Amino acid sequence: MEDNSKTSEVLSEETPQLSFTQRLTGIFFEPGKTFADINRKPSWLGIFLLMSVFTLALAYVSAARVDPEVAIRKALEASPFQLSEEQKEQAIQQGVARQRNPLYKYGTPLVAPVFVLILYAIIAGLFLLIFVLMGAPLTFKKSYAVTMWGLAPPGIIQQILGIVLLFIKDPNTVDITQGVVMSHLGGLVDSKAQPVLGSLLSSIDLFSFWSIVLLAIGFAAISAKKLTTKKAAVGIVIIWALYVLGKMGFRAFFS
Repeated sequence: MEDNSKTSEVLSEETPQLSFTQRLTGIFFEPGKTFADINRKPSWLGIFLLMSVFTLALAYVSAARVDPEVAIRKALEASPFQLSEEQKEQAIQQGVARQRNPLYKYGTPLVAPVFVLILYAIIAGLFLLIFVLMGAPLTFKKSYAVTMWGLAPPGIIQQILGIVLLFIKDPNTVDITQGVVMSHLGGLVDSKAQPVLGSLLSSIDLFSFWSIVLLAIGFAAISAKKLTTKKAAVGIVIIWALYVLGKMGFRAFFS
């Protein structure tokens, strides 16, 4: 009788109850239920592939709609590195030449999904470390799945909005150094004149806060009741704050 009970418990933990479509809908409207299902089966390939589609779509729309010279000039102006006018013009000419190479223009974005996989693995590892130290019995597999499902949906919405904006606005008026979608407070200051403050304000972002909420719900759901949503949020905010401080320190060092 005890063996049957244990078998039933294992099956309930490993067998997902929601389809991918139900998870995708649920992550927006019922994230707690969705992450409980992810705890049973921590799969992430579907949401990663969907995010990759929109990542590539935004990259290709940007390449087709935005003048490469304008984009490169704005990037150089926002850069913390000091360049002479001659160096800037040389960099712009080299950048434009690369952008007009079809292999570079359309091939480079294909690297983005691979970069996302690696970046999310690093983030998931940091979350795993801090939550294990907080007493939660997590595995990297579950940490990675929650990281993917916590970060990807806000990213997908942001990418969709970016694609729409590039079609309805003059793309050359979009400041891509601030992001296609201005969802943060970075635009309130001149980041060139006040790089540290600009870095801080650019981190106060609607989509970042949404991700923090989703991640907190997710890690609480997979922690075997060792973490509340508030406690999980504390761990996530610690990682986020260290990232923000690192960005500010980088801008301060090179300003």
